[in-house]
Amino acid sequence: MQMTSTEIREQNHLLIIQQIHISKEEERTYPEVPFTVSGPVERIEVRYTYERSGGGTVVDIGLRSPERIVGWSGGARDSFLVGLEKATPGYLAGPIAEGDWAVMLGAYRIPAAGCSIRLEIQLVYKHSRWMKGDLHTHSVHSDGTYAIYEAISICKEKGFSFLALTDHNTASQNRTTFAAEEQLVLIPGVELTNYKGHANLLGHPDALDDFRVLTSEQAASALRKAAEQGAFVSLNHPFCTDCPWEFGFDVPYDAIEVWNGPWRPINAAAVKWWQEQLSTGLQITAIGGSDTHSPHPYVKHGRPTTYVLAESETTGGILDGLRRGRVILSCDSDDTFIDLAAGGAGIGDMLTVPETQHLELTMKVRHANGDRVLLWSDRGVEREWTAEGDVDYVFQVAADRKFYRAESYRFIPEWKQEFMTCLTNPIYLCKP
Repeated sequence: MQMTSTEIREQNHLLIIQQIHISKEEERTYPEVPFTVSGPVERIEVRYTYERSGGGTVVDIGLRSPERIVGWSGGARDSFLVGLEKATPGYLAGPIAEGDWAVMLGAYRIPAAGCSIRLEIQLVYKHSRWMKGDLHTHSVHSDGTYAIYEAISICKEKGFSFLALTDHNTASQNRTTFAAEEQLVLIPGVELTNYKGHANLLGHPDALDDFRVLTSEQAASALRKAAEQGAFVSLNHPFCTDCPWEFGFDVPYDAIEVWNGPWRPINAAAVKWWQEQLSTGLQITAIGGSDTHSPHPYVKHGRPTTYVLAESETTGGILDGLRRGRVILSCDSDDTFIDLAAGGAGIGDMLTVPETQHLELTMKVRHANGDRVLLWSDRGVEREWTAEGDVDYVFQVAADRKFYRAESYRFIPEWKQEFMTCLTNPIYLCKP
């Protein structure tokens, strides 16, 4: 086998391009194309092309790690990926060990003149990126009508990066056997569902022993036990008229679900309460979830869509982003998105500001459609304007504030109402 290699390095990627020639004499053997993995690689992507000579030439493909064969496509695919928690069908997701890897070729049918192959191996390193998905969904494992594979398919069509499985008071949805998805990180979860309130426990496959809690003390104990197992705890739709959170807010929790399903008064009440808590100096992460159960004209997967700034395409990476408050909520998967930055800090970060009067705040607005944008601080609304399309802003804002965050709204004429289209968590400010 003859081979030449070229490497192209980018910020978070390494692309290795191999030009390979397999001779007729190598037919029915398994040549390997070696490459080295070093550093925190989170995904390996492989693509190959070759001249098929009217279908007479067949070159199979697979992947070997330092420890074992991790997948084989035969001649069925011209590309595949292997990640920490994502993988193409036929391949195993899991830790990507440093060391000597190889793309395995299968020289099944090779013409007399041999076969030339172009092979591209891309190593993707861990890095920050916004991942989007839905943190609150139900299926046939409780009172929903979607099979899990149906929910997965819907979310993949929306271009989501993750999906949380949060059926009521059960872990069976997390025990259903699924191979790793090529596009979605599946976050295990459960919704503690009680006559006095609901709470999602995310990231652990079986974090709830008993949902029958009757007092605030019992609720606190159940949530504390889940948190000790590594679960991320959110108090769901706390001001819902049918099932509000009645155990109080002195229990252990990581976030408040301020946006549940379509925008409506219960969500406005939750955002108002959250703003009041932030203004007192508390740092509470606001999240959202569709609470989808069944096909519905307004309640759909990804309404709202939750964006999380994660360091890796894993459940752990997403939970870490949630815990750090690196969260943006949008009314749908392709609708308004707002990002904030100031002094090197982003959403969820704490920025230490000197004794100055002003601070430079940058805002990126994407996919706006005549949205009314508001910049909030602990003092209330600081600025308000209308945005259209994709726009970048730079503001000089007062530095003597506890935080800055953004919201946007859009008036829908046929409904004669204004609805929230985006909400960001804050950038927090403190003095040296």
